[in-house]
Amino acid sequence: MFGLFKKFDVNLCPEVKGQILLEGKPVAGIKITRSLTFIEGKAQVDCVSSDDNGLFNLPEVNIRSSKPGSMFSVEHTRQDIVAEYNDQKYRLWTSIYPGIGKSPEYAKKLASLNCELTSKLAKFEFKNDKNPNRDYYATSICRWDDDYKLFEEFDRSN
Repeated sequence: MFGLFKKFDVNLCPEVKGQILLEGKPVAGIKITRSLTFIEGKAQVDCVSSDDNGLFNLPEVNIRSSKPGSMFSVEHTRQDIVAEYNDQKYRLWTSIYPGIGKSPEYAKKLASLNCELTSKLAKFEFKNDKNPNRDYYATSICRWDDDYKLFEEFDRSN
């Protein structure tokens, strides 16, 4: 009962770095919006635009919260990162970020969002080093060279 009013440090999202490409060429001025929702609370939203090289960067987000002190709480953050180009939205990243601590696996993926706007949206899994029997999952148009197992692609209409 004493933990009910205690505040906890919560990592909602590591730093995000990426590049937006269209047919292999960098795209400038793309609006990227990140929405982070911790345990069904109010979403924290921030935006950035890609530079002349298509590069973008969003800072790490941490909060203090008493919600992890509840015995009924299942700590997680819904992470959504979307790019808008020519009145169309492209999902760069959607995932349920488990727990309240930092995850090196999420940090690695989110530090290298290399996004080709012509790529199909895909669900994929990546390693969870703390629990090798339970992989992490995300949905994205971005692709990685390693630690990335694509298991479903969607048509543009999805």
